[in-house]
Amino acid sequence: MTGVILWLQRYFTSDLSSLSLILHDFLTWVLVPYAIYHSITRSKTIKKAEKNPIKETYVIDKTNPILGRRSFIRMLVGTGVTISIAPFFLKWFMETFTVKDLPTYGKKIAMENKMVPAPHPAPESLQPIGGGARGEFRPYTVTEVPTSSSDDWNFVIDGLVGKELTYNWKQFLDIPRTVQVSDFHCVTGWSVESVTWEGILLKDFLNMAGVNNRAKFVKFYSGDGVYTDSLSLTESMMEDVMVAVLLDGKPITAEYGGPVRLVVPKMYAYKSVKWLNRIELIKEDHTGFWEQRGYDKNAWVNKTSM
Repeated sequence: MTGVILWLQRYFTSDLSSLSLILHDFLTWVLVPYAIYHSITRSKTIKKAEKNPIKETYVIDKTNPILGRRSFIRMLVGTGVTISIAPFFLKWFMETFTVKDLPTYGKKIAMENKMVPAPHPAPESLQPIGGGARGEFRPYTVTEVPTSSSDDWNFVIDGLVGKELTYNWKQFLDIPRTVQVSDFHCVTGWSVESVTWEGILLKDFLNMAGVNNRAKFVKFYSGDGVYTDSLSLTESMMEDVMVAVLLDGKPITAEYGGPVRLVVPKMYAYKSVKWLNRIELIKEDHTGFWEQRGYDKNAWVNKTSM
C-alpha cells in the first residue's frame, strides 16, 4: 500500500506521502530482512521434514476433496462481495485521503497555462534533434497543479547578485536560448531518454545577474508556493543545467512543470524544480522539500559525477 501511494503520490496530500515514505522505508529495511531470515529458517525445517517424512498417506477422494462444496461456495460468495463493494471503498478512500479536485493521473489537465505569445522553437527543437523523447513522464506534485498567465507572470533572480533581474513573459522570451538533448531520471526508478530541451542555461542567467563573492548556493522557488530546492554554485555552473521553456519543440505544459522549469540532467528529477519563477543566490545551504523528508541532498544519478 505504501508503495502504491508513493507511486501515485500526485493524487495524495504531502502529509500522507511523507508518512508513506517513512513506513515504506521501515518495511523495506526491517520486514524484508526478516522475511529473508524467515525463509531461510523455514527451508531448514522443510529439509528436516523431507528427511523424516510422515508415514501416513493423505488420500484425496470424494469424501476428502481438495476443495469442498462449502469452501467453494464461501470463496465464491466472498469474491462476489469483494467485487461489489470495491468501487464504493475506492470512492471513499479517494474522497478521504486525496487532494480535492486534483486531476486524475493520465487525464488532460482542464486548465492549461495561458502564456501569450507562445515561445517560438529553434530549428533544432522542431526536428527535434533528440529524435523525440523515449519513455513516459509520470508527473508528480506536492500540491495541486498551478497554472500561469502571461498577464501576471514574472521571473526574478535576486539575493547575493550584482544586479537583480526581473522579467515579464515577453521579456523572458527575448533572452537568447540554447537547445540540448539529455535524459531525465526520477528517483522512483523511471527514466525518459533523449529529451530535447530548449531554454536558457543557468550559468548564463547567473553571469547576467553577477554573482556576489559571498554567494555559495542557489535556491530555486516553484510557482506552487511550496516546493523549493537548491544547488551549490559549482553545480549551478554545470554546462547542462537549464531553465527550460520547450520540450521536444513544444511549450512545457502545466502538468510537466511549465511554462518554465529547471532541468538538472545529472541529478534525479526532484532537483529539477517545476513552475520555476524565482532564483535566489544565498550564502548558506538550503534543504529542499524532499530532502527535508529523507531524500539525499547529493542527488547524482551517477555517483561518479560527484
